Amino acid sequence: MKKLFSFIIPAALALTPFTYGNSGSEAPPSVQALSQVQVPQLTETPAEREARIQWFRDAKFGLFIHWGPASLSGEEISWGMQDRIEGGKAHQKVPRDEYMNLYRDFNPVNFDADEIMALAEQAGMTYSVFVTKHHDGFSLWDTQEKHFPAGGEFPEHYSISDTPYQQDIVKMVRDAAQKHGLKVGWYYSTRDWTHPDYLQGDHLAYNAYYENQVEELLQDYGPVDILWFDHAFGQWDQYTIEQLYQKMYRHNPNLLVNNRAVRGLKNVPADYTALKDGDYDTPENRMGSFQAGRAWESCMILSPTVDHGGWSYRPDGVTRSLKETIRLLSSCITGDGNMLLNIAPLPDGTLRPEERAILEGIAPWTAKNKEALYGTRGGPWINGDWGGSTYRGEHVYLHLFDVDDGGIELNSLPQNVVSVTTLQGKAIPFTQNAQQGSLKITIPKEDRDPYVTVVKLTLESPVTGIQYGSALKGEGAQVIPGTMVFHPSDAKIDGTAIVQGEGAEATIVNWSDKGTKVRWPLELDSPGRYSVELLGSATEIDSMVVMTFGKGKHLYSVLPVTGNVESFQRIKVGEVTFPNAERAELVIQPVGHKDWKPVQVKEVRLIPFN
Repeated sequence: MKKLFSFIIPAALALTPFTYGNSGSEAPPSVQALSQVQVPQLTETPAEREARIQWFRDAKFGLFIHWGPASLSGEEISWGMQDRIEGGKAHQKVPRDEYMNLYRDFNPVNFDADEIMALAEQAGMTYSVFVTKHHDGFSLWDTQEKHFPAGGEFPEHYSISDTPYQQDIVKMVRDAAQKHGLKVGWYYSTRDWTHPDYLQGDHLAYNAYYENQVEELLQDYGPVDILWFDHAFGQWDQYTIEQLYQKMYRHNPNLLVNNRAVRGLKNVPADYTALKDGDYDTPENRMGSFQAGRAWESCMILSPTVDHGGWSYRPDGVTRSLKETIRLLSSCITGDGNMLLNIAPLPDGTLRPEERAILEGIAPWTAKNKEALYGTRGGPWINGDWGGSTYRGEHVYLHLFDVDDGGIELNSLPQNVVSVTTLQGKAIPFTQNAQQGSLKITIPKEDRDPYVTVVKLTLESPVTGIQYGSALKGEGAQVIPGTMVFHPSDAKIDGTAIVQGEGAEATIVNWSDKGTKVRWPLELDSPGRYSVELLGSATEIDSMVVMTFGKGKHLYSVLPVTGNVESFQRIKVGEVTFPNAERAELVIQPVGHKDWKPVQVKEVRLIPFN
C-alpha cells in the first residue's frame, strides 16, 4: 500500500509595462508605424493572460515534427553547423559541404501530411508544431527571403523550392492540421548557423531577414496559434526584438510564444523580462516539475538516442514503449503541463513503423480517458512515481501507475468524497477516515489499466474552493526504500566549485568553471534499474551537464532555470540500468560551449523501479 501526500498553491504572475527602447525617445518611423500594436506579454492583466492561454492549457497533447534534408544524413539536424560557437565543430559528424548539399537529394515523394495529422487526431493530439526552419537555415516553405548572395555556391533562398521535390511542405502541414482540427504551430529558429550575417555580419540585415520570414509564416501560412522559437544567442542590442513582437502581434493578437524567443541573449533590459519568459516554459526531453499557475510543455523525443538526440531521423534511435509514452503523457498532464511528442519521419517522408505504432497505440487510452485529460488542471495531489491527479469542478481524476490488491492511500482533501467510480460510472470501493485524514481506494483487477488506471472522485464541492495546505509533507520529500541519495557534503569536487552549508542545507555553489567535476562513490550490491532525479537550479538557460554512472552509462540534463540561486527544482533526468553489481563513480560535469552558465546542485537521487 502506498501513502501519498501534498497539495499545491497557484502562483501569481507579474507583468511589466511596455515602453519603446530604454530612453523614451521617439521611435524610428518604421517602428512607430507599429507602435499601436499591443504586445500582450508586456501589457495584459493576469486575467487577460489566462484567457489568452486557456486553450493551450486545455489542449494537453501536441505533435512535434523535426524533418528535412538533414534526415538524409541520419545524423542530428543542424548540429554540425555551429562553427560560430566555440566547440561547435566537435558536433560535426557530417562534413559541412556534404551537409549543406543534402537539399539536392531531398525528394520526399511519400510524405503525406494528411495521413500524419489524421494519426495525430486519432492519438488525441490537439495541436501541432512543425519545424519550418532549424538552425541550419534551410526553409521548408517557398520563402521569398534571400538566405545567400546571388551567384554563390548555394541557392539564394535555400528552401524547399530548390529541391527536386519543390512542393511547399509548410502549406501541406497547415492544410492537414486544420482539416483534422489541430491548432497550428510553427517552430522557427532565430539562430541560423549558415546565414552570412548571423552574429558576425550586418545585424540589421539579419534582423530584416528573419523578421520577414516570421511575417511570411504568419501572413501566408496562417492562422497560426503558436510560434515556437529556439534561442537566439548574441547580445540584445544585435536584434530588434521589440519590433519582432510588434510585427507578430500585428498579425495575430492571440498568438502564443514560448519562452525561447529571447532566451540566450545577453544584457536583456529589465523592461523586457516578460518577453524572455514568453507565454509558457519548455523543458526539453525531460518531465517538467509540477507548476501550477504557469503553463509549461515538455517536448519529448519519441525515439531517443543514447547521446540525447533523435529529434530528426536517427537510425540508432530506440522508440519508447507504449507504456512509457502513455505514462509520460499522464505525468505531464497531472503536473499541470502539456506534452509535445516529437516524431522524426524518414527521408522519403514516411513514418517509422515503430513511431506509427505508438501513435496508433495511444489512441484507445486517450479516447477512453479524455474526460480526465482535456480541459483539466493538475492537482490537487502533487504527482510522482505513483501517478498523479487532475481536476475539474467537483471532480478529481486519479492517474495511477501501479495498482495492486492493497489499494492506494492518500492524505484526504479538506472536503468529503461523495463517490469513486470508473469513467464509465462503475462504483469503486473506498473508505475515508476523517480522524486519520486518509482516503483509501481499492480498485478491482478488472478495472485496472495496463498503462495508467484512471478513476473519478466526486467531491461535495468544487476543488477550486479548497484552501490548499502548505504544511503537508511533499511527495518529493519521501524516500522510497532502496533509494540512493547523494548529498553535496559527501562529494569530491575537482575544480572551483565549493560546498556551502551543512546537512540538509548543503549546496554545491560557485560552479562557474566548465572544467569542474563533482564525484560520488557508487556502490551497487545487485543489478537494478533506477530513475535518476536531480535537485538543482540555474539562473540562465544553457546549463547542461552530463551524468556518468560507471563505464558506458550516461545521461544529459539541462538544469532548471529558476531565476534565483536559492530556488531549487527537482527534475527527472532519465533512467539508468545496472546489469550487474558494480563499484564505480557517479560523476557530474558540464557540457557545451564556453558560455556555460553557473549552476547549483543540492541533491541527486537514484530511485529503484518496483
